Amino acid sequence: MDKENEKRIKGKLNFFLNEKIRVHVKRNDRKFWNGKLVEKKSEDVFIFNDDILGLCHLFVADIFEVEETREEKP
Repeated sequence: MDKENEKRIKGKLNFFLNEKIRVHVKRNDRKFWNGKLVEKKSEDVFIFNDDILGLCHLFVADIFEVEETREEKP
């Protein structure tokens, strides 16, 4: 991950954590997580509460993209 992309993702993670916004995290291993950021452990590690897995460590280096969860319309 280049430094500009890493800086952008960290900025988004900090914003979503502070605003308590649900997010969709696309990981480099092609998996994805949905849920909320709970806590910032360090500059590169967050605690994430995934809808299925529960509490997990989320490493910035493992993230391909993070975005606000879009609500599905009926």
